[in-house]
Amino acid sequence: MLGGLFGQAYGWRVVFVGAAVLTAVLGLATAYILPAERRRREGSLFAGLAALPGVVRHSPDLWRACVRQAGMYGAWSALWTSLALLLAGGEGYGMTTAAAGLFGLFGLAASVVAPLAGGLVDRFGAAKVVRSAYLLAAVSVPLFWLGGQAMAALCAAAVLVHAALVASHVANQTIALTTSSAPATANTAYVVSGFAGGALASALAGPAYGHWGWGGVCAVAGAWLVLGWAATAVRTR
Repeated sequence: MLGGLFGQAYGWRVVFVGAAVLTAVLGLATAYILPAERRRREGSLFAGLAALPGVVRHSPDLWRACVRQAGMYGAWSALWTSLALLLAGGEGYGMTTAAAGLFGLFGLAASVVAPLAGGLVDRFGAAKVVRSAYLLAAVSVPLFWLGGQAMAALCAAAVLVHAALVASHVANQTIALTTSSAPATANTAYVVSGFAGGALASALAGPAYGHWGWGGVCAVAGAWLVLGWAATAVRTR
């Protein structure tokens, strides 16, 4: 939201420079506040990175969590990174950058869903929460498509996709951290997989919008959800 307002007033270069400065400040503040930790052995960082493939290979549940979150985050990323093209583009709603940035308020749904998702994981199990999150995301995709013409559908879809993303993240990360004997390495694999899925989907969403419009973006999001679920539907030993 603030990025849209600053972009409207000062241009996008200022927004990106400001984001870089804030990232650097937060990184330094985090390094200062967190307690110091001694390394257990030389080369432990690289040993952990080298162990990533083996940890994922020997834990089917971790692999499944990584792939499903990559599918979910990819679908969200394709839709959310392309939404500005629909809202501010001449072929879409023609909003100003500041008005389009107000859609960031829908991200507040995440702060409500996260604690609820944790409770649901404790009560029903992580697997059921992931299935429910995928169902929510599947419903949001056609709503996003309808949102190309109807603002009400677009708003509803924005809430649903954020709820699905956060619920899926809470549940999948729970699986990733509790089904491996190396939780730190497992969490690294999980985070890398999620961002890789999001980056690749975003890279495809731009050309899809250029060739087929908003419907092409929704198709990319839907395909990512199908791939994320279908690739993990069959349990392996």
